[in-house]
Amino acid sequence: MKIEIDSSPSYGMAIVTLDKGETVIAETGSMVAMSTAITADPQLSGAGKGGPVEFIKALLFALARRFMAGESVFVNHFTAKQDAQEVMISPAMVGDVKHIELDGTTTYTVQAGSWLASSKGVWSELVWGGFSMLFGGEGAFFLKCGGKGDLLINCYGGLEKVDVNGKYVVDTGHVVAWEGKLKHRIKRAGGWKATLLSGEGLVLEFEGEGTVWLQTRCISSLVSWITPFFPS
Repeated sequence: MKIEIDSSPSYGMAIVTLDKGETVIAETGSMVAMSTAITADPQLSGAGKGGPVEFIKALLFALARRFMAGESVFVNHFTAKQDAQEVMISPAMVGDVKHIELDGTTTYTVQAGSWLASSKGVWSELVWGGFSMLFGGEGAFFLKCGGKGDLLINCYGGLEKVDVNGKYVVDTGHVVAWEGKLKHRIKRAGGWKATLLSGEGLVLEFEGEGTVWLQTRCISSLVSWITPFFPS
């Protein structure tokens, strides 16, 4: 599998080249174009080979992704029937796309809505973000991704990499992903006055040594900005 990122940073798109038998799993509706020798097979999120018990687990995981993390119930499996087949994948929002190679030892925790695609060797599970995240409007769950393979994440706006060594604070609406070895906690941006009047709301405080990926724009801010223009 070969992955190239095109049209960055404003309109990021992943161009994935597959050899015969290789599969990339992508968010529904993300396919832009593909070669004719590729099959598209929609499956439940988290589904794998197994019996009824595995199916029920996959169904519960898919429903949780949909209603708690804002992700799709189904994902598309694109599989090449011949060598050198190409599929183009892009997110719904305007912004960048990042390719992360997982080595089997490091995990990444991804903000809801920022998972775009991954190879078959990558697994994901839901991580509870806490009631503060739920009422803060950013989504109550994250996706923890690990394994060995390729992971594609997307963002709204530009994507910034921050190397953390110690403590670092990020607005919850600007977090895209971070390395699993970083500890984090959700807190107010300041006292109650700052929380209510500054517009900053909740933040994630990271601690340790690792990498955090940030988006330069915030979707909830876009929604707040555009809402007054809708007819009442």
